[in-house]
Parts: sequence; C-alpha cells; structure tokens
Amino acid sequence: MLNLNPETPRIIVPLFARNLAELEAQAKAAQAAPEADLAELRLDPLREGDWLSALAMVRAQLQKPLIVTIRTAREGGEAALDPGTYRDAGLALLQQGGVDALDIEWRTDAATVRTLRDAAKRAGAAALFSEHHFDGTPDRHAMTEALHGMLDAGADIAKLAVMPHNRADAANLLLATAEVHDQRPEAWLITMSMGRDGAATRYCGGAFGSAATFGTLSAASAPGQPPAANLRAKLLTAGDL
Repeated sequence: MLNLNPETPRIIVPLFARNLAELEAQAKAAQAAPEADLAELRLDPLREGDWLSALAMVRAQLQKPLIVTIRTAREGGEAALDPGTYRDAGLALLQQGGVDALDIEWRTDAATVRTLRDAAKRAGAAALFSEHHFDGTPDRHAMTEALHGMLDAGADIAKLAVMPHNRADAANLLLATAEVHDQRPEAWLITMSMGRDGAATRYCGGAFGSAATFGTLSAASAPGQPPAANLRAKLLTAGDL
C-alpha cells in the first residue's frame, strides 16, 4: 500500500534489468534493503513477451509497494510502442494483479490516459501520471501547469522529471513543486531535476513538496540517481528547515 508524504519522503529503488535472472536478483536486493521503501519495475528494458512473467516474478520476491512502468521511447525509455499497444500492455498488467501504482505517461493520447486511469482505480492501484523532459527544463509556469493538469485529470500521483542546463533550472523545478504543493497540500507529487546539476533536488525535494525520490541499489533508471543508502542518510525534509 502506498503512503506518500513529503514530510518523510519515500525512497523508490528502480528494478531495471535486461533479463529475468538479473531482475530477480534486483528484486531480492530491494526486499532486503532497509533503505528501499518502494520499488519501480521498469519493464521496457525487457522483451515485451516477458513483461507479465517479470511482474509475477518480482511480486513473488517483493512484499514492498511496487510501481510498474513501461517507459516509451518518446519519454526517454526503450519501448517503441504505439498508444494502442501501450494501453493494452498496461491493461494486461493490471488484470494480472500485483500492481500498487501504474505509471501512465501523461502526454500519450487522452483516451489512453483515461482508460488506464480508470482501469488502475478499478484494480485498486494508484494512477501515477508522469511527464519527462530529457532535453531541458520547461519554464516554471509550464511545470506548474503540467502538475496541475495531471491532478485535474485524475492522477493519484503526479510525477515530473526534467533535465537542467544549470543549477537555476533545478531551482525552478523546486519552486514549481512548492507552488503546486502550497495550493494542493493533499496531492501526491514526485518531482526531480536529473543529472549532476539537478542532484540536490533528489535530497531536498521533500522540503518543497515532493513525496518521494529515486535512489539506486545497483542499476540506475535515469541520470543522477544517487545510491539509496546515501539518500537515507542525507534526505532533507520540511521538518529539517
């Protein structure tokens, strides 16, 4: 069961593997690691035919909450899927069960977003809407509008990841997060600025309203993810200010 709160940000560890044996080892490590509060199963590095088996295997090893993600190429991932195939894969995963939150790419077509959102809620899973910018950082207004848009469209969790060109971009991501959090304090947000210039946002995002952050046990799923143990030792929250 998900329980997110920026006062005590949760650490999500990625399960990012190219074969089932490697994935099983990562799932066991996530289960054993006290610093791992949740895990994200990234299915796109695997063959599409292995996705359901991968979910079943991870669920057998992991008793912690699990976010399930198919990251498409248009959002920086490895799955070259058209919207219909993306929708059908998400529905199949939800039907199989074991999904605590389904990552739904916010910028895919609106009908697919609605279908997956409704199916997630019927399955008792959270609908996590996500938007990624690997080529830069939108202006602050565009970032706040994206987060509000996801929440207005029924997201249980709104996630925004951006790539900074400098530390000012990272600061703007934090300001956008704080603005939305101040206006909607009960909403669950997960935001981060990636890469070296954005690294600080992974440690201090909770102080600005981000309820979770990503840290690695082995393989990283995005640039700039620090070791989960380092995050646990150094997380800054609103209560620390």
